[in-house]
Amino acid sequence: MSTIKDQAICIRSVNYSESSQIVTLFGRGNGKIRAIAKGSRRGRGKFGVGIDVLTGGAVIFVPARNESTLATLTEFDVQEPFPGLRRDLLALHCGQYMCELLGQFTEDLDPHEALYGAFAASLEQLQATDRAEVTLLGFELILLHEIGLSPVWNRCSSCQRDLPAKGRIYFSSSAGGVLCRDCEPAVIEKRFVEPHVLQILQNPTMAKRASRKNVIEAHGLLSYHQRELAGKQTAVMKFVNQLLHNHTGESVNE
Repeated sequence: MSTIKDQAICIRSVNYSESSQIVTLFGRGNGKIRAIAKGSRRGRGKFGVGIDVLTGGAVIFVPARNESTLATLTEFDVQEPFPGLRRDLLALHCGQYMCELLGQFTEDLDPHEALYGAFAASLEQLQATDRAEVTLLGFELILLHEIGLSPVWNRCSSCQRDLPAKGRIYFSSSAGGVLCRDCEPAVIEKRFVEPHVLQILQNPTMAKRASRKNVIEAHGLLSYHQRELAGKQTAVMKFVNQLLHNHTGESVNE
């Protein structure tokens, strides 16, 4: 079977044996690629000294055959190790959070070139900013849009009417967005949305000027939505939420 070339970033890596790894890559042209990298831990050959999460480069792989669910990675030429991420704990873990989102919410070999571009750009930005929470929020919104699960923020997701100027607004993951005060009583799964959080989610460009606390609260609502969609919260996502909690003194994922 012929090989396939792509530009990809490693989003997961698990040791498979003394010499090999099972990796998950997110490629520009092929989307999520799960593959075995035979001999990658030997410290020589075409994989260097192993494949690390949050490293990107040119890859060559052979697609899975017959009943196998794993492709065979034959080459990983690291071109972008994103070294700045290793110097900032919050930036590093926000990058890992993005990896978890891609792993959970994309399908194998389902191309999302725009999402790959947003992912790569977000990792570059994390290396250069002290507002990691802003970058994470922006990526979350792009990902939800690209996979068709972006909530409705500007009108009631149930009756489709404009939101009232005053009064309590709720968000429901199952309803796919915010709810007006007339529709909210009929929905069990919901969370109250603070006005400043809703403003950021309606107009994400505000995040750069908003306080860290407010941006993290907006992320908390998206994290809640992700947990409801997936039916679980991974250990990495829980840890990052706690890390963000430590930056604000308030929980972001109650």
